[in-house]
Amino acid sequence: MRKSGGFTLIELLVVIAVIALLLSILMPALSKAKDLAMGAACKGNLKNYTFAMAMYLDDNEGNFCDAHKCYFSSADRMPVESGVGGNHLHLRWCNGDIDLKSNPQYGGALFSYLSDARSFICPAFKRLAVQNSQDQFYMAQGSTIRNYEPWYNYTMNAYVGSTNSSVRESRVQNISEVRSPATTFSFTEESCFVDTAYNASGLNDTFMVCGNDSMVQSWLSQVGGSPRLVEPGPDGVGQFWDVIAGFHHAPTGNKLGGRGNCAFLDGHVEAHYRRETFYLSWPK
Repeated sequence: MRKSGGFTLIELLVVIAVIALLLSILMPALSKAKDLAMGAACKGNLKNYTFAMAMYLDDNEGNFCDAHKCYFSSADRMPVESGVGGNHLHLRWCNGDIDLKSNPQYGGALFSYLSDARSFICPAFKRLAVQNSQDQFYMAQGSTIRNYEPWYNYTMNAYVGSTNSSVRESRVQNISEVRSPATTFSFTEESCFVDTAYNASGLNDTFMVCGNDSMVQSWLSQVGGSPRLVEPGPDGVGQFWDVIAGFHHAPTGNKLGGRGNCAFLDGHVEAHYRRETFYLSWPK
C-alpha cells in the first residue's frame, strides 16, 4: 500500500514521458516562431534603410553615396583600428570599437540618415556569427580584434554609387540611371558563411559586389546578355565574390541555402535566394 498523495515510480515515468513528448512537439514550433520574429525584426531594420536612402537621394539630387563609405566617414584606417586586420579593413563588421551606435563620431554622410534604425544587424545573423566567421579575412586576422562584436551585416549594393574603378562600367551614380527600382536593392544581408562554389568571401566590408566589370561581361556573354540568367554556382556562371545571405529558413546543414532580406530602391523589403543576387543588384 502506498502513502496517500504519493506517486509510484511508474506514474513518475509516465509523467516524464508525457512532458518529453510535449516538448518534442512544441520545440520546433517555438523555434519557428523565434525565427519568424527575428526575420520580422530584420525586415523592420531594413525598412529604415529604405527611408534613409530615399532621404539621402532627395537631399543629394538623386546621387548615391559611395558604397565603400556608406557607414563610415573614411575608407582609410582610423586610429582606433590600429593593429586590427593587418593591411585590410575587412573586420569592421565585428569590431566593437567602431560600432557606430556607440561611436557615432566615425559615421559618414549616410549614417546620419540611419539614426532611426533600431539595429544595423539581423538578430538571426548576430546569433550565428558569434566567433563563427568562415570568411578568409576573419580567419586570417580575426585574432587581432580586441573587442569582438558583430554589429552590422547589411551592406550596400556596390553597383549603385561605388567609386571603385573595378566596377566603373557596371555602376550607376544617380537614381535616374536605375532601370527598375522595384527590382534593384540598395542594401542586402550578407553572411559570414562561405560556399566556395558560390561565393569567394563572406561578410568582410561595407559593400556587396558580385564581381568586377570583366567578370560581369563574361557572365552576361554566357547567358546571351540576360541579367536574370546570371546565377552563381556550378550550375550557373561560376563563383561570385559576394552573395545574398541564406540563413533565413535555411535547410539543415546549409546556412547559405535559405534567403536574405533586401531593401529595394522603391521602398519595399523582401527576402530572396542567393541565386538572385546578380539580377537584384544589377541596376541597368
